Amino acid sequence: MKEKEKTDQREMPKTFKDELGGGEFYPDLPRIDFKEIQNRQVLVIDCQLIEDFKSKFGVHDALLMLIETPEKGEQFTTITSGEVIIKRVMKARREGLLPLLGTISLVKDNYYNIL
Repeated sequence: MKEKEKTDQREMPKTFKDELGGGEFYPDLPRIDFKEIQNRQVLVIDCQLIEDFKSKFGVHDALLMLIETPEKGEQFTTITSGEVIIKRVMKARREGLLPLLGTISLVKDNYYNIL
């Protein structure tokens, strides 16, 4: 009986779905082109990294983001392969800081940043 009690009290390990989601990223929400949110303040709520994403520009990492427009509260998803955006948003996620407000900007026509 004591062995059964130990088994019942043991915490079940997390699943891939718990940690990585179900494979689809908010499929019921509309998608907005990343350039449409440039120079606009958005609330980044959630994100998902896609490694080795294949696009017309080659193979690279990409970031899916769930965002909300603060003025209307509308939610959208968007995707970017901007390395600085990926690093900053993923760091915020790892540190449990999301949701965060940010403004996407193009810095000297070289790279996107979120501040």
